[in-house]
Amino acid sequence: MNIETLASAWKGHRSFAQWLVHELQPRVTVDLGVDTGYSTFCWAEHNPGHVYGIDSFEGDAHAGFRNTRDQVTHDQQQLGLTNITWIQGWFDAVAKSWTLPIDILHIDGLHTYSAVSEDYANWHGHVRDSGVILFHDTQAFPEIGQFFQELPGFKHEFLHSAGLGIVVKNPQIYHMIVDFKSI
Repeated sequence: MNIETLASAWKGHRSFAQWLVHELQPRVTVDLGVDTGYSTFCWAEHNPGHVYGIDSFEGDAHAGFRNTRDQVTHDQQQLGLTNITWIQGWFDAVAKSWTLPIDILHIDGLHTYSAVSEDYANWHGHVRDSGVILFHDTQAFPEIGQFFQELPGFKHEFLHSAGLGIVVKNPQIYHMIVDFKSI
């Protein structure tokens, strides 16, 4: 199986994910919103740490309602990625018991202003000062783009593949990201 056979609006961000993992060498990466697993698999490729894919695995109003857990588990096995743990649950409930400091947090759940705002509020406190927070679909969903623009911190945005907003606290990491050239 090849990761590129999976359907995803996230495909244009794979090289950035690979580069960011190489540069940050994250111990903990959290992917809020799994859907087909594409972004989770991108984070897990070449990752020296562990990736947690968190989802209800029931779908939603934007991704469609369907059970996705069996398929992503099957695809993970086919890809030979052993550094992924799937956590089935609602983001707010999982955040309440979360104890690990996060190096990379990717927020890609329900695409409404209130949902992304709640996801950020519940999870950003778990991110290390040297960590990176990403929001997918900043271009495809105006509510996400609006929320991203309102956030404090050093911000950069890729406009392709539905948009990817990036927020960091560390100016060195910010400048590294701004200087990123596709690999």
